[in-house]
Amino acid sequence: MSAKTNFSFEVQYTEAAAAGKDERDGVMASLGPSLQKLFSAGDPAATVTVSDSHKGGGNKLIELVTTLPDGEIAGILQAFSGQHGVTVSALE
Repeated sequence: MSAKTNFSFEVQYTEAAAAGKDERDGVMASLGPSLQKLFSAGDPAATVTVSDSHKGGGNKLIELVTTLPDGEIAGILQAFSGQHGVTVSALE
């Protein structure tokens, strides 16, 4: 059994994002369930927790607990970022 690892990320729309406000709000509102579904495909016990960032509504903090390897996590986040036009940054 692989050990679970905790990861923290910030998800945000950049000023140059092509998405309209309604689309951005929809992506941010469904961020938890959307990411949970993606990570659960490879790790059914993965948990995703979303919280508000102090930076405002276009920013969310993600806490991920999973057994997935770093490379697989990066691939999932890159695909999500590309699909929705968000920036995903790891927190130290």
